[in-house]
Formats: sequence, C-alpha cells, structure tokens
Amino acid sequence: DKLSTEIKAKQAAHDVACMDVVWLAAFADAIEPVTGADTSDFLPTLEDSGTIDGNLLGYPMWVNSKILIYRKDLIPEEKVPKTWEEYQNLAKELTTEEMTGTTVFGSGSDGVCSFLDFACQAGAEGLIFDEDGNVNITDQAYVDALNFMVENANADYTPDDSLSTAATESQELFTNGKIAMQLNWSHQYPAAVEALGEDKVGCAPMIAGDAGIGATTGPWYECVMKSSENKEMAQKYVEFMYDHNADYMDLTLKIAGRTSVYEEAAKEPGNEHTTAVLETLGAEQSQPRPMVSTWPQIEEVLTGVVESCLGGADVEETLETAKTEIETIGK
Repeated sequence: DKLSTEIKAKQAAHDVACMDVVWLAAFADAIEPVTGADTSDFLPTLEDSGTIDGNLLGYPMWVNSKILIYRKDLIPEEKVPKTWEEYQNLAKELTTEEMTGTTVFGSGSDGVCSFLDFACQAGAEGLIFDEDGNVNITDQAYVDALNFMVENANADYTPDDSLSTAATESQELFTNGKIAMQLNWSHQYPAAVEALGEDKVGCAPMIAGDAGIGATTGPWYECVMKSSENKEMAQKYVEFMYDHNADYMDLTLKIAGRTSVYEEAAKEPGNEHTTAVLETLGAEQSQPRPMVSTWPQIEEVLTGVVESCLGGADVEETLETAKTEIETIGK
C-alpha cells in the first residue's frame, strides 16, 4: 500500500522494492526494466515469471515451491511416494490412533496454491488463464485437482480440520509427531530437521499427477523503481544482492534465486530440500501464478472455491461460478 501510494503521488521514497511475483503486473509500469542481465543462472521458471511484455522487471532473490517432507524413520526410501495414488495409499497405511498420514491445506492462500499445485500435476496449461488469455478454470485438470483435495480431506488419513489448516499448522502437526508426511513449502524441511533430527526427516520432489510433477512457484524479485532519483546506485545495489545470493541460503530460510547457489548448498547435510526444489522447479508442469494486476481479487475467488468444495459444494458447479466471476474481474 505504501509503495502504491508513492507511485500514484510520483514521490519516490524507495529506490528499490522486493516484490512477490504476483505484484509485478500491478507495478510493471513503475518498474525500470532490466537490460543486459545474464539470466543463465536463474532457477527454472524465474526468467519467464519475471518478464512482462518482453521486459525483465527484476533479479530473483529467492524462490520457493512445495515438496514432500516425510518421516524417514517411518517411510523407507523405496516407499517414498511419487504419484497421487502412492501418496494416498501410503497415507492410509501410516494412519494410526496417534498419527494421521498427511494433511490438506484448505485455508487462505496456501489452500489456493495447493489447488494450483494439483492442477499443474493434472495437466493445467497456464494457471487460471490459457495462452490466449481465456479463463480455463473449468478444464478437467482443475476438476481433478479439487476432487483430489476433497477426497483427501474427507479421508480418515487426514485431520478433520482441513479448512483451518495451512503451512504453519501442517508443520506443527509434523514436528509434533501427529502426521507422517506433508506437501509443504521447502523451507519447512530444515526447520523440521532441527526439531526432530536428521535421522527422522526426509524430503523428495513434489508428487506427480497424470501430467507429471508440477508446482506453483513463489519467487521474489528485487526491482528498481522508475521514479528513483538514484537509479544507477539502485541498479548496482540489486546486482550486488544477486551476486551475493548465497547469503539468502546461508542466513535466512535456506532458499535462494540462483541455480548455482542451490547446487552448492545441496552438497551440505541438512540442505537436501534444495535438490528436491531443483527437480520440482525443473518439471515441465511447474509454473507461476498468473501475472495479472487483478490477482488479489482472483485469489479471493479461488479461496472461496477451495473452501466451498472442501465444505461439500459441487466441484464442477463451483468452478463454473468461479469462471464467471474471474471473467468479470478480468486481468
């Protein structure tokens, strides 16, 4: 809100802004395009997701995706699930009176991202909008994704409160020994290792649907603002931060924006999630959320879709209604 106010008033207090990918479209006209950047070390998907109308709008600082995090003292390597069916079967097998197999994210933006993760895996071609800009949310991939979520939420191998479960709640259940595995953001893996010990926690790439592995990506970019009175210095700062991208891996949530940083980190024990992320991001079906200025309104519609369907609403009817609402909202 502060940045938006500055831009409208044409009074820049910020030379540089760090933005979630879904904000880029809303601020594209106020961001100085990057020219001459070497993008060869960008992680998979990050050049495309940072580019609007042919202009690269920033340098990626970090990216996240969901991966499989599991109790390796309960799940031997040869039984780590790779597909929807294997995931469900193992969740059933591991459920006891004290522990359920896994969770379903049904709350807020995490619920939306999970829905889109599964849509990727089911074969969605472009998230929410196809390559021609048409709303594609009634395609079979979205129906399959929601049905998968509903089936899991209604099963005995997940907790009863999926509508109030997101990344934080799932992680708490995992570290407290209440679930055997979870599809959660990759930075939760090092935290789980710290809580439970490396002998009890393993990770693997995101699971695959009929179309293969897929996930929504969550990159953040450092961007130079057009209204900056210090553009040259701002550009040097952004390039400096990108050159020192390894510090994000070492000092923050153990995520970064460069392939080389992930590959180097993977050599150290405790950073196994980096390999899982690289494979997940490199999958053909992994893709960003739509880069449209109306994303906040669209996400609100999608939140309602997930909550309604997990609450018992008809999946196909709910998606038809959502399509009409999103078409009205526009891009």
